[in-house]
Amino acid sequence: MIALRRRMEALTGWRRRGLAFALGALAVLALPPFHLVPVLAVSFTGLAWLALGPTRLSRRAAFAAGWWFGAGFFAFGLYWLANALLVDAARFGWMIPFAVGGMGAGLGLFTGLAVLLARLAVDRLDPSPVPRALWLAPAWVLLEWLRGIVLTGFPWNLIGTVWMVSDAMIQPAAWGGVHLLSLMTVALAVLPAALGWRRADDRAGARLIAALLIGVPAVWWAAGAARLARVGP
Repeated sequence: MIALRRRMEALTGWRRRGLAFALGALAVLALPPFHLVPVLAVSFTGLAWLALGPTRLSRRAAFAAGWWFGAGFFAFGLYWLANALLVDAARFGWMIPFAVGGMGAGLGLFTGLAVLLARLAVDRLDPSPVPRALWLAPAWVLLEWLRGIVLTGFPWNLIGTVWMVSDAMIQPAAWGGVHLLSLMTVALAVLPAALGWRRADDRAGARLIAALLIGVPAVWWAAGAARLARVGP
C-alpha cells in the first residue's frame, strides 16, 4: 500500500484530477439502491492519499482534489435528475449533461471545502497516520450538515444512508441521527489510508489499524443488534 500511495501522490494534472473524479463516482455504488459499502474504503482512502499526505500540499491543490471528488460523487449520484428532462427528450435531452454536471460542480464545492478543512488541520497538527486520516471524517460531516441548510438545503446522498441495507448498522442514528452515521462511516472508510502512511517497519501500527478495521464494524453491528433485541421491531 505504501508504493500505491506514493504513485498516487506523484500524479499531476489531469491524471490527478481524473482519479479524484473517478474515486468520487465509485463512492456512489455504496449509496442506495446499490449498497456496495466496501467501495467507500477505496474512495476515501484514495482521496486521503491525494489530499492529506505527509507531503506538503498547497491549499489550492487540496481543495481541488476534494472538488473533483465531489463533482464525480454528485454528478453520478444525482443521475436521476435526468429523468425530468427525458419526459420530452427531443426538446430537453441535450440539457442533461449540463444539469447533472452543473449540480455535481456546484455541490462539489462542499466536498472541496471539507477536504481543505481537513488539510488545514493536518498541516497545523502534523499528526501520526491514524489521526491524519481521521480528520477527514468531522470535516466531511460538517460540510454535509451545511449542505443540508445552505440556500434552503440539499441533504441528498448523505454517506450515512449507505447502511439502510442493515437494520443493525443503522441503529446509531437513534443516538445521533444520520450525521453520526456519516461520521462513523467516513472514519472507518478512510482508516486504511493510515496503512499507506506508516513506516514500512511499523508492524505494530499495521496490526492496530487492522484490528480497528475488523473490530469497529463488529462492535458496531453487535451494539445495533443488541438495541434491536431490546426495543423490538
